[in-house]
Amino acid sequence: VCEHARQLRNIHRIAELRSAEGYLAEAVEGDGHITLVEHHCPIQGAADSCAGLCSAELDLFQKALGPDVTVAREQHLLDGGQRCSYRVTLR
Repeated sequence: VCEHARQLRNIHRIAELRSAEGYLAEAVEGDGHITLVEHHCPIQGAADSCAGLCSAELDLFQKALGPDVTVAREQHLLDGGQRCSYRVTLR
């Protein structure tokens, strides 16, 4: 299986897992990247008090997907975004 297909599968699997946790997540494929979108945040109240939770989430996505991708936050609920979203770029 080529590396690109494996990474796509992993990103879609993360979206499935996050949805099961209540984040209503989806992976949206774009031109040269995938956006991991979380339409709901079941821990927003806790995240309001501890921004480290959000940093840990970003770190978790990067570690789970490995060094062959770059994960960057594009939208953040705590910064006034409509949702949390992450741009995942395959290297």
